[in-house]
Amino acid sequence: MRQVGMTAVGGPDRAAPGGTRPWPGGAARWYRRDPLGFVEHAARERGPVFRLPDDGSLCVADPAEALRVLHDEEGHYDDVSDFFHVRGGRLEPRETQIAIGRAARATLRAHLAAHRERLPAVVAELGEVSEWPSAGRAAAYRFLAEALLRPDSPPPLRELMAQVVRNDVLIRPGGLLASVLRRALWARVVRALTAEVLARRAGPRPGRPGDLLDAILEAAPPGTPAAQLAQVYLLLFRTSVAPVGHVVAWALLAAATDGVDLAAVPAESAVRESLRLWPVAWLMGRPVLRAHQVGGVRLEPGESVSVCAYLLHRDERHWPQPTRFRPGRWDGPGPRGPWLPFGGGPFTCAGAVVARNLACDLLAAVTDGARLEVRGGHGRPHVAGIITPPPFQLRRIPHRT
Repeated sequence: MRQVGMTAVGGPDRAAPGGTRPWPGGAARWYRRDPLGFVEHAARERGPVFRLPDDGSLCVADPAEALRVLHDEEGHYDDVSDFFHVRGGRLEPRETQIAIGRAARATLRAHLAAHRERLPAVVAELGEVSEWPSAGRAAAYRFLAEALLRPDSPPPLRELMAQVVRNDVLIRPGGLLASVLRRALWARVVRALTAEVLARRAGPRPGRPGDLLDAILEAAPPGTPAAQLAQVYLLLFRTSVAPVGHVVAWALLAAATDGVDLAAVPAESAVRESLRLWPVAWLMGRPVLRAHQVGGVRLEPGESVSVCAYLLHRDERHWPQPTRFRPGRWDGPGPRGPWLPFGGGPFTCAGAVVARNLACDLLAAVTDGARLEVRGGHGRPHVAGIITPPPFQLRRIPHRT
């Protein structure tokens, strides 16, 4: 498959940027059904700057233009992250978002440093045969559980959070019944977390290092509505668990597909390559505040721009054999192309380094002392916020001593 950057018939018309031409009927349905396939097609047909068919957002896969958007210093875009957009409005100001992100990162980083040696036991609990990517999410949650919600929290709340992970609510499963069940469970969790926020506000502070919810309460202004903080907690809970499990799952699946022996590859290189192929923040939107041009396309206030890390990471001008899983490309200093798996600029995920480090440690624990066999994993990934690999089975066969 040709990637962004190749010149061929159907490439961008520089006199009339691809972003200005309307899509034919049915394009919006295609994009909703298969967003990755659509953006790949659009980049081949219209070049690295084009409109998305659902909301007209300008999609950018040109490295120079993408970095200009993400590192904007001229006030062209809204500086408040939509990650904190919850029911009832967006949690603002930006300073509050930054404080919450830092507090969450510090809590999770301290837990990883203190309990890293538990990861082999967590992996052992998966058994010799495990179903992925749900096993990856389960392992990440099992390891982080006490940092996400301290042991003295109400048992019904802890059980609800375990249900969120077990029932794959973190990835927004499709289908009408699944959607109804997900919304019902999500509403129960929000109510329970709201009650816990109120209880913690009224009670004494914990006598030992707190959990993710304590970190949010410490960082947020005192008058922030409890329901908003409950929803922020859920957003951070989701992004602390699902991406880690998925990064490891993608590394296992891609290594099996391309014949890479993960036991002979540094876990850091495998994780970086997994994040290149399947970035967590694959499409990053920014609302436009001031009229300007991007890639020859004029944008007006009220519109939005989306930087597509998925396409940037597969641009063959910067990444040889861009669709292959090649961890060796991370050996040595480079050169390499743009790598933005957790966002870029001021909106890089606050927990990016912690998530990557945990994914490295978890992958190392999975591959240590065992031969791996992967079955299944065919078909297109599921995209709902993050890119979820198709289901596969992993068999870990311990080496004989």
